[in-house]
Amino acid sequence: MSEDFTQKLPKNESDEILTAIKDLDTKVTTIDDRLQSLEKKVDARLHDTRPIWHKVVADIAELQSGQKRLEESQNRLEEGQRRVEEGQQAIHLEMTNVNNTVNEVKGDQRVINDSVRRMQLDFFTVNEWLSKLIADRNQQNPST
Repeated sequence: MSEDFTQKLPKNESDEILTAIKDLDTKVTTIDDRLQSLEKKVDARLHDTRPIWHKVVADIAELQSGQKRLEESQNRLEEGQRRVEEGQQAIHLEMTNVNNTVNEVKGDQRVINDSVRRMQLDFFTVNEWLSKLIADRNQQNPST
């Protein structure tokens, strides 16, 4: 915008228009210079902040990777917890079966004990009868 358009305008008595146009051209040139300076500053700042942004992007990628690993670990923990719970249920079932079997054995043991007691009572009774029979026989045959 360094071209001076005021040179192409016809000369007339009204120098005010020319002055206004020159002032306007000067202002536009100043604004253009300032805009170019600002663009240079923005580019310089972008250049300065670009490594920061690269680091931020890398850090975000690392965080996402870490989050994915945490989610995978969480899933493995939940799977392990589920397996533990299944194992506990299986153990509980097995313990219930063992308790039932022990109760059955105890019941069978009671039956066996009762039978042994009856047999002992029967032996005792038979022994008493035998003793009486032997005593009666000895009394009948004192010479034997």
